[in-house]
Amino acid sequence: MDRAALKQRMNAYRQKLGQQMLDGFLVTREVNVHYLSGFTGDSSWLLVTRQEAFLLTDSRYTEQARQECLECHVVLVKESLEKTAAALAAAESVHRLGFESDFMTVAQHQRLAMAAALHPELVPSVDLCSALRQFKDEYELKWLREAAALGDRALTQLKPHLRPGITEREIGNRLNILMIEAGSEGLSFETIVASGSRGALPHGVPSDKPLEKGDMVTLDFGCIRKGYHSDMTRTFILGAPDPEQKARYELVLAAQMRAIEAIRPGRNTREIDAIARDLIKAAGFDENFGHGLGHSLGLEIHESPRFSPIAPPVVLEPGMLLTVEPGIYVPGWGGLRIEDMVLITEEGHDILTKFPKTLEDMTIIC
Repeated sequence: MDRAALKQRMNAYRQKLGQQMLDGFLVTREVNVHYLSGFTGDSSWLLVTRQEAFLLTDSRYTEQARQECLECHVVLVKESLEKTAAALAAAESVHRLGFESDFMTVAQHQRLAMAAALHPELVPSVDLCSALRQFKDEYELKWLREAAALGDRALTQLKPHLRPGITEREIGNRLNILMIEAGSEGLSFETIVASGSRGALPHGVPSDKPLEKGDMVTLDFGCIRKGYHSDMTRTFILGAPDPEQKARYELVLAAQMRAIEAIRPGRNTREIDAIARDLIKAAGFDENFGHGLGHSLGLEIHESPRFSPIAPPVVLEPGMLLTVEPGIYVPGWGGLRIEDMVLITEEGHDILTKFPKTLEDMTIIC
């Protein structure tokens, strides 16, 4: 990982320690350990003080940690993480030690408290990394763009195989292979393939149902590069769309495009959600669009902030990256969704996923 990026993250994290009146913080959530230290192993904790950072790990990972953790001291854990963390915090004169109360288990906290006794004082705290991870630095954007490009490439290669007779499971398996062959390190999540009436399932996993002429086929999938996730959804139509399919597809596409066009610094997440949701509601499909308009993503497939009618509104700022994914789902008929990754820039926004999405592009003549 880029050393300058790690140093910048650690400096920003230490500023938050000061704001919380903490002398140190024990990072136990694996994704946050990776974000701050660059470490890609597991079963390890990160102790951050006002001046230093220590990666606590066992003998399986010490050499790996020395290679990856360019801004940290590597500490070998010989007994337990809890005892090592408590002793090290005391040695570093940490009087108030914050910890991720949303992620540390009760058993871990009990062991840590027993090891710490009265020093240091354990202070339950929110996840201080979440606010930092909302903003993607140039290192992160490089790999997010590449992950998105791999998804575009895999779907381009898959499209000729979307024909009547092939099953959803076969399509899902083929898409997964194409993503890996393109260079993806894994799958962002279990690939979604839902055709015909099964399109009414927003998260329909592939089944043995064969694709049929006239089906709408929703594919939702993502690639991973250097730990960073992409996410894209496209809905194809096998054969010329009927009037109902055409109208509903154009509705969802219009809702997505209007929301994307409104994305820029200063707008808030709830306003953007409402732009798409109100259009779908006006067309009579309010009850058929039950999920939020989108979510941030990065080292995890679902991060904050979110485009949602119920999540706390967040003002958009440059460096935030969210999906925009309206859909409608009608039991007995089917459904569709269109999703892209959108980066908020100083000037407005940039769409990272490039695969075409007009009705003509999504129509497969068969």
